[in-house]
Amino acid sequence: MNYLFFDIECANCFGGHGKICSFGYVLADADFNIIEQKDILMNPASKFHLGRSGHEEIELGYEKEVFKKSPKFDFYYDRIKQLLESDNVLIFGHSVNNDINFLLSECLRYKKPYFTFKAYDTQIIHKHFMPESQVNGLGKICESFEIEVENLHRSDYDAYLTMRVAKKICEYKKVGMDELLEMCPNCYYSVDNGVVVNHYVTVSYSKKLIDYARFIKPDPALLKKSAVKNMTFSFSLDFEQHKYKQALFLVNSIRRQAGNYTTKLSKMQYFLAYGEECKRTQNVKELSDGGVKTLDEEEILRLLKINPDIYEQVKAWSLSKIKGYCIPKPKRKPKPIPVETEQAAQD
Repeated sequence: MNYLFFDIECANCFGGHGKICSFGYVLADADFNIIEQKDILMNPASKFHLGRSGHEEIELGYEKEVFKKSPKFDFYYDRIKQLLESDNVLIFGHSVNNDINFLLSECLRYKKPYFTFKAYDTQIIHKHFMPESQVNGLGKICESFEIEVENLHRSDYDAYLTMRVAKKICEYKKVGMDELLEMCPNCYYSVDNGVVVNHYVTVSYSKKLIDYARFIKPDPALLKKSAVKNMTFSFSLDFEQHKYKQALFLVNSIRRQAGNYTTKLSKMQYFLAYGEECKRTQNVKELSDGGVKTLDEEEILRLLKINPDIYEQVKAWSLSKIKGYCIPKPKRKPKPIPVETEQAAQD
């Protein structure tokens, strides 16, 4: 089994979508011998904005003009798909969830099918085996391992450093990578049809959704036509875990239309069923008085008046974009012109 370490740089993340300008990778064997190292440069088809407000601009490994003269993401799509979906590799990245979402954004932007793969996160692995460490960034972790750092933000070099970190952790634990992953079996993200699942969750999804719901206020412009005002919803545990972004989006829509989200059986009126039958689903089924109406995704979208096309796109949105999404206001019909006014205008 070979190991693929990858890293991505983006020109900007406007609108919650990362515009990729480089996909760098290192392919290594089980002894961390490098088989191939490459930086795939791309024209991001968008302007460069490489720093947050009040922060120093990130310096990439190449001049901006070099990226602009390169082919776009769709040109390299098949090559990236081949790398990520190969049967004989384990994939690694540092804080890899960000890079996964950049890939989803570009698939959506260029109307390409989503990739299906799973990727182990060296940041999570480091946190798992060295809980006393206070550093998370790739550069700082390298410093703690006395790994020399020369050129951060060049994708193939960052992928190389990610490999060095993984190797150092193996040496620290005195095991090979396969044994290391057996000791930390859930340190990965899986991606399937655009749905990203974090298998190393320390806080329940339900708690995150309830905490989020407290900060969303009803939108006065939506109240007159709301079909869910004062209604209370809940979701299956499987839906919350495997479709967390969609769950956030639905909670946003429910709260803006003056509905509520709960995990308490005594308060719920609508329940979204999904996937395997969890304890919450069983409890809903056992209700003898039929006080809870069970819905599927199609039915809840109709009830909340959510465009299915927008809902499909949510899986590629950033969390900040989902949390900031406002439901479009209902369009007001123009008032008819009074007959006498219309006649006067003609005169």
